[in-house]
Amino acid sequence: MSDTNRVSGPDALPNKSSAKLGPGTGLNTPRFGQLADVAYQYFTPAFVQDLADQPPLQEELNNWWTLNLTSWVAQAMPAAPSWFYDPATTNIPSDAASVAIQWSAFSGRIKQFYSANPPVAPANPYKLNATQIYSLGDTGYYADSSNKNVALPNIPSTLCPQANWNGTLKTFGPYGPRGWQDEYCEWSVFRNASNQVVRVDFTCENPEYWTTLWKVSPERVVQLYNSTLNANAQSQNQITVTLADLQLTDASGNPVIDPNTGRPAYNPLNKWNSGPISVRGASNPSGGAMHLTSTPNTLQTEIGLAGASSVQYSSGNLYPQPLICCGNFGQEYRHSDPHIGQSVSQAVNPNTGSYNLANLANPFGLYIQLPNFANWTFGSNIVPGQGGIPASAQPSDIWQIVRGSQTCIDPVTGQAFPGNMILHAACQIPLAWLQANPNLTLADIQINGRPIQWAGQIAETFNMTLYARPLPAGSTKPPTNPCTSTQTAPYVPLQCMYSQLWNGYYPINEPAPTGAALSLASNTTFVAPWLPANGKSQALTLTCTTVPSPLSDLQVAFLLPGSDAVDTNISVTVSAATPVTYAVPGNSYPDNYFALSLAVTVGSSSAPGLRSVQITVNSNSNVLPDAVFIPEIE
Repeated sequence: MSDTNRVSGPDALPNKSSAKLGPGTGLNTPRFGQLADVAYQYFTPAFVQDLADQPPLQEELNNWWTLNLTSWVAQAMPAAPSWFYDPATTNIPSDAASVAIQWSAFSGRIKQFYSANPPVAPANPYKLNATQIYSLGDTGYYADSSNKNVALPNIPSTLCPQANWNGTLKTFGPYGPRGWQDEYCEWSVFRNASNQVVRVDFTCENPEYWTTLWKVSPERVVQLYNSTLNANAQSQNQITVTLADLQLTDASGNPVIDPNTGRPAYNPLNKWNSGPISVRGASNPSGGAMHLTSTPNTLQTEIGLAGASSVQYSSGNLYPQPLICCGNFGQEYRHSDPHIGQSVSQAVNPNTGSYNLANLANPFGLYIQLPNFANWTFGSNIVPGQGGIPASAQPSDIWQIVRGSQTCIDPVTGQAFPGNMILHAACQIPLAWLQANPNLTLADIQINGRPIQWAGQIAETFNMTLYARPLPAGSTKPPTNPCTSTQTAPYVPLQCMYSQLWNGYYPINEPAPTGAALSLASNTTFVAPWLPANGKSQALTLTCTTVPSPLSDLQVAFLLPGSDAVDTNISVTVSAATPVTYAVPGNSYPDNYFALSLAVTVGSSSAPGLRSVQITVNSNSNVLPDAVFIPEIE
């Protein structure tokens, strides 16, 4: 990665002006100071306002979110000339409609690598039947011919130009307790003592939002966990989530303190958001799905994918597999990444002679769509108008939107977005029906004539969506770039966080069906740490691809906002470089990197704002844009 000139489009395009969408008040937080002159507000996903009853905290959350999106867009911006625009500095006309990009919620890679009927060639050696595929999708295991549980089998190491089953194989990734649910939709299933499905929680909420909300109000996070996972559930299946349940703790069980807030940090893989199985009505309930946990299922990754795929590659964009192999973005054979990449590439270059700038539509997010209910029917135990079942009952009544909205208005056009903005849905028999017949389960609903026995049957009936907003850019043709290298570049900064948090997350190993090792640091986020300009030394950890020998040849510096110049008011000392193995958030597999231990002192005269971090070795500099934030001291 090298520093990029953050120009939203080629020089031939018209000048951009600030587009103010919504209540953009600027960052003015009660505790952390402000980011001056912010005219653009990034809305929270699906416009949710989880702290609306506490306006000062809601404003703080909104401002945090705008800061986050500002940094992620900067990190995603390709080198100039770029056809990936920055919404905060680009004039967005009121007739610039959003476009829905959709893909199946069920894992394309599970079907490709294991199904007897893979979506595309080549065939795989496993040739699993539909029940085994659904079992893999729900649990990470399937029962073989001897009824033995088998974890996700190995897959080809070489996936380009297509999967090579005759070569070396590797462990299926992403790892982690729900890693295989990698289409930006994850679920957790509650079964009764008879192994019938009682409830499925589907979520597409990004982990960055919940990390940010936790920083503002851990108490509200606890309330939302309780209200969401208990929504419309029978009293005997209700759970109680506590603050302690969601905190990150060290090996001794003590809370890990976030230097940003002075409070315990958030554990994204806490007992209520870890794995595909929910246990309810027992002495030790656990499990649930509140937000995404598979390491590539992040919002920052989605934005980065959009930025990378706005570049036009020599492969062209007529076919998704050659394009993703050439651009080296995302993961091959997912339903999402190849399709998103091709859709964004074609939005920029629709092969008509006219071109567009591209980015996501505000609010940036990933959204569940309503299922196709056409093939949902009642089993014999449910007859509308009989046995206490309402005459108006429909099979679709089991689909209950818990968070997000079926319809949202686009603030740019004033029209509805072309799809739904559902963040969390619960599938379960309505309470009123259970009062009439408490023995009903989802097996009493059929999809394509088969009782629901797996959440994957439901997931196959709905799509995931992101909303792009292309802007006309005239006839100036984007340059064609050669295919990108898969080799790791040296001395590239990857992720920056407080050392106290890194030391809390990194030692924890995540569970996975295959037993593959993965550090919990892989489920952290790119939420920028705050470095007050108070002249005090602060410990940061910066991960990077490689380090030189001797380490003294490496220098770390922070750049002035929007500049390539070093901020001389910030001093940085590098004291150590420790080998580490983890998946940089957004990546499907862990790799070997180095963690640099930094002592950073921000002088009182340093201006507030986002800062990029730069690693320089022998005049070769690489930059991670907008990695930390310096607040205004109040």
